[in-house]
Amino acid sequence: MSVLETPRIYFKGEVSWDPITTNNYDTNYDESKGDTIYPQAVNKVKAFRAQSIAQVVPGSWNPHGTHRVTFYNTAVCGFDVGAGLATTDPFVSAAVNFMGMLVDLEPFGSFSSQLFFNSIHFGVDGGYRILAPRTSRATARYINFSRNMANGMIAGIASVAWQTSFPKTACLRIDPFDSPALQSLAQAIKPDDVLGLTIRFNAYRTIYYDNPNLTNKSPDTKVAAQALTAKLNGGGFQPNPARSLLVGVIGLWRKGEPAHEPGDRTLTPADNSPLGSAHARLSDTALTLDLSNSVSEIDKNLTKQNLGALTVVAADPTSGAITNLGSFDYSQYDRAAYEASAGIVTVPLPAGAAKTAAKLDLQIQDSTGTPLLTELALRAIPATPNLYLDEGESTIATFQVYDRGLAATSVVPVSLYKMDASGSTPDNPTQVTTDKNGVLSIPLTAVSDGIAAFVPSLSDADQPTNGIDTQVNTYMYVRMRPADTTIASLDPTWDNVYAYVLANWNAMAPCMDNWLNLADPVQVKAYAQILKRLTDPANFEDFRFMPVTRDMSAGERTLLYKFLDDVHAVKRAVEHRPNFADLSRAMRRT
Repeated sequence: MSVLETPRIYFKGEVSWDPITTNNYDTNYDESKGDTIYPQAVNKVKAFRAQSIAQVVPGSWNPHGTHRVTFYNTAVCGFDVGAGLATTDPFVSAAVNFMGMLVDLEPFGSFSSQLFFNSIHFGVDGGYRILAPRTSRATARYINFSRNMANGMIAGIASVAWQTSFPKTACLRIDPFDSPALQSLAQAIKPDDVLGLTIRFNAYRTIYYDNPNLTNKSPDTKVAAQALTAKLNGGGFQPNPARSLLVGVIGLWRKGEPAHEPGDRTLTPADNSPLGSAHARLSDTALTLDLSNSVSEIDKNLTKQNLGALTVVAADPTSGAITNLGSFDYSQYDRAAYEASAGIVTVPLPAGAAKTAAKLDLQIQDSTGTPLLTELALRAIPATPNLYLDEGESTIATFQVYDRGLAATSVVPVSLYKMDASGSTPDNPTQVTTDKNGVLSIPLTAVSDGIAAFVPSLSDADQPTNGIDTQVNTYMYVRMRPADTTIASLDPTWDNVYAYVLANWNAMAPCMDNWLNLADPVQVKAYAQILKRLTDPANFEDFRFMPVTRDMSAGERTLLYKFLDDVHAVKRAVEHRPNFADLSRAMRRT
């Protein structure tokens, strides 16, 4: 199943993160309503931008962000077609090109991150390549807050698993030429039970201000923030992206497997374990482990923690009897191995072991026999991890229950917790059941604005009584946008459109100045058709959708469109369209 079977292709490199950080604070933004909170001032947008700059030293590291996420220095580094890691293939060293938009459905926290993008491209057009047009967002899961404690700057301590999948029926292209690795992959996706390809990558060791030595409270961090503040106050466009390392894998996506997160057998940390969660797959001859999010780095040189030889066992959940499946040593999970094969470790199995372990609980133990990771046999994974609804809109959200990595084929009881936006303070759970195929259906109607998380629990081990545990819990976030009918009914004057719609963007996203002055009615009217296309809900998944934060209400859109559709207003705007050369130079001077 998944990227844990062969063939698979590995890649590694770096990624930049350029989100706007201003909406991460409840002093600036009402995440329930999607509204900017302005200072008391005559020019509220100017005052808000000044306030955002003043927040840099306290910690808001990127008020001029664009939300763009870009792979760089990233390339294919190896492959496995069933005989282990290899690097001698024409496709090795092929560049990986990706650009997306990082959007948190719930921007005050870190549980709901997602990447909106249009495609990912391995190789070059006309040569060896994989071209994968997007059909669903990439979703962040299993954020590991203990991954790299030596890098103590904001999210620098964390790592995150990202995943999305690409149907072979949706213009997915594999052009292998004489690459054995690509030939093997192209052949492997042909069977009917293979839907297409899954791409999973792990981002880790994030640095800020281009300095890996900074920590949250170090004097040098304050100096870096003060230098950025001076640049911002000096004018112009001053983005300040963070940067991470990444390792990734391309593999098969089979029927029944989730698109957005691992559906393999899941091993979660035992008490006081130094490891983060992992995923596993058993074949007749091998156990394959995904440790991409598991083993910590212990220093700034990214040395992996040496836990010695680790043993994989299968434990009978009833009797506690242990069956030894195999072991692997430090050389298989050290830094070099991690970067070469994206943290994937293969352990040979003795004859018959896979059949024995099929209904037992997997564990990873240290040399003393102490469990470090233990399997949660049942997992309920959402079909849509991050769901947006407009007030009054109804839908059926679903979770698929997996039993040791396979879709359940019977009715399963589930305790469903509804939690607040922060992923804490759960309500009393609702006792529900799946259908006979292990599918849990939840009718949802957005009756008001707000953000909530839904967390299914299938055992005592995954109850979110202390809030969402990202190493243990699966979950779905839902954002409900208000109808704003009062705004929709306003006269479509410029003053109303700017005050109730465009000022939100103009205040929160100074980067827009580089493309369009949102405070200029002439420019806004001149680009009416472009703005309508970029804000059309039909284009919600598009990389260029506006606003990037996906928080515009239906009422705000109605008012904006009434203004843009005013034929006479648009005609006047076209007649007074600015000189584009002057506009270009003006943008560089702001």
